[in-house]
Amino acid sequence: MDLNVYLIVGAVIIVAIIVINHQKQKNTMQAMLQESGGTQSLFLTKSVEKKNKALADILYVGGVKTTIADTATGPKAVLIRQLQKLEKEYAAKKIPLRTYDEQLFDLLEKAKSLPVNA
Repeated sequence: MDLNVYLIVGAVIIVAIIVINHQKQKNTMQAMLQESGGTQSLFLTKSVEKKNKALADILYVGGVKTTIADTATGPKAVLIRQLQKLEKEYAAKKIPLRTYDEQLFDLLEKAKSLPVNA
């Protein structure tokens, strides 16, 4: 009889631990989603990161961003200046994330159409 009582108490404790842990994880996930503004902005942020990396790979040597001289000309230099301007505007919170993503997409399309040796 004593063994059955211990097993029942142990099962109740295990179930309680599982329920408490589930609630804790659920609260943590909700807090993260509220902090980030929802899952849509998480995906949008990831998209922006990928576009920035793709642009860096196309426009910069070795994908490492460097400063460009103001006197530099050519289609690649123009795109680099546009990218730098766009990054500054987003960092200063002058444009929202969605607009930043759309403009990065436009720049990426222009960069893909550049000649290989430009």
